[in-house]
Amino acid sequence: MNILMNIKHELQHIIEAMHAVTNVDITIVDEALQRIATTVDGEYILGAKAPIYSAFHKCIMTGEQYFLEDPKENPICFECENLESCKELVELCIPIKFNGKIIGVIGMCAYDEKARQNLLMNREGFVNFESQLVHIISMILSEKKIMKMLEYSSSELMTLINSLNEGIIIINNNYDIINTNNYANEKLNINADNIPDLWSLLSKKLYNNFISKSFIGEIGPVKLNNTEFVINANPIMVKDEREGTVLVLSDFNKMKESVIEFSRKKDIVTFDDIVGESEPLKQARREAIQVAESDASILIFGETGTGKEVFARAIHNLSYRKKEVFMAINCGAIPENLIESELFGYEKGSFTGAKVTGNPGKFEICKDGTLFLDEIGDLPFSMQVKLNRALEEKEVLRVGGNTPIKVNPRIISATHSSLTTMVENNLFRDDLYYRLNVVPIHLPPLRERGYDVIILSRYFLNRFNNVYKKQLQGFTAEAEQLLMRYKFPGNIRELRNLIEYAVIFEENSHIGADNLRKKIGTYNAENLKLSELTRLYEKSVINNKIQELGGDLDSKKEAAKQLGISIATLYRKLEMP
Repeated sequence: MNILMNIKHELQHIIEAMHAVTNVDITIVDEALQRIATTVDGEYILGAKAPIYSAFHKCIMTGEQYFLEDPKENPICFECENLESCKELVELCIPIKFNGKIIGVIGMCAYDEKARQNLLMNREGFVNFESQLVHIISMILSEKKIMKMLEYSSSELMTLINSLNEGIIIINNNYDIINTNNYANEKLNINADNIPDLWSLLSKKLYNNFISKSFIGEIGPVKLNNTEFVINANPIMVKDEREGTVLVLSDFNKMKESVIEFSRKKDIVTFDDIVGESEPLKQARREAIQVAESDASILIFGETGTGKEVFARAIHNLSYRKKEVFMAINCGAIPENLIESELFGYEKGSFTGAKVTGNPGKFEICKDGTLFLDEIGDLPFSMQVKLNRALEEKEVLRVGGNTPIKVNPRIISATHSSLTTMVENNLFRDDLYYRLNVVPIHLPPLRERGYDVIILSRYFLNRFNNVYKKQLQGFTAEAEQLLMRYKFPGNIRELRNLIEYAVIFEENSHIGADNLRKKIGTYNAENLKLSELTRLYEKSVINNKIQELGGDLDSKKEAAKQLGISIATLYRKLEMP
């Protein structure tokens, strides 16, 4: 029998206590990949083996620790026999060593977005956390005695708890405080030798609120001793029996700052990231930059795939709100019966399937940031009334709630539809339309951006060269001609996918037209009349000449002169579809 099997009950106690503190699932396997202990309810059976060639298996084989941000996309897991059915969003695996031999692996896994964000934002802390757990396991084995890890006076467990940058209050089933960590003592002015009653520490009102929830779930933010906390109550379960509760106190302001910083690092987009030199794009960029620092509502018009969200993010990151939350919501992708709760949030018990703690809406989350309402034309008519009222009154009401919440996000909307036509046909409220359309910005389709097609193609080529470790040097002349002729109904998104496809399958030094045709179909010069070919060629020549001369208004005048046409003719040929 594997040595870990002898202490499986103690290991289960340890990881259940740690799960209650961290809210991250933990699994321990032995050297044969057999699951010894786990907190993953309903997913795995104790005793069942972890998959062959999984991260657990690789950890045992190499003796190295692994932190996988997206296991299904990580080469470490490509050979795993459960790759397709894997539900893990983030995984941290560390080998358990005893007497110089690897005897198992302890792994922390995130199965939902909250746990994923927690692991990603506290990566170093969880690595240290897990390493200390490995040390504790080694100590148990070396002493060859069973330890009751739910004895909260354990110095090893308290060392771990005291290392957390969150407040920990541990209570028994009678709601008596059993222990607190150093962080909670410091923030709440608790004397460890004279711990107060829970109701007086939290305030009687907050205590009664937790009592009504059976000390399960989240409450907050609430102010305790001049600091705002979000408090999570996590039951400690041992063999399906509740043995107590862990209250985790997280500094609300630090949580907010972490979320914002993580979001910014992930999604920072500036106007320098918007590629292209065509005049229509430059005009849109100038207008967006000019309005960015104001609070005026912006309505971005453009076909699907023209980069409306990219523009919205760039505007946000140039505004004074750039340190606040940017949040995008696709009004056409959310079922009509859920759109209100998504925008405004809901209270517990509001509808079947609602979280017991309730949930804040997008308006509430980015109350001082920027809210991007994509495909606003798809917003149900009934919701248009509520949205208009929220924007006018600068407050929202959660579904099932009766307390207004003050909000003041900057609103940027986008649509590919003709909202004026929808207004005329009573499909879109005129008052909401005028409130959203303070500053309209029109994004041109790719077919109207001339030489930008080639500029973007080269940009995407460089990007995917790096992604796929290739060294393609450019496009053949025939390929560039094909790119310039093609109308790109899917706009930039279609072009991006086309170039990625070509980079993957091109075997020569330059991307050729044949590879592009495999993706876009039979569209070629033979499908076009001579007049259309002539028009496309003229437009390409004019755009190329303008770009050569600098791309500004004076460049257009000089291009017309060099090409032997009037400035009026130049504009006419550029504007032709």
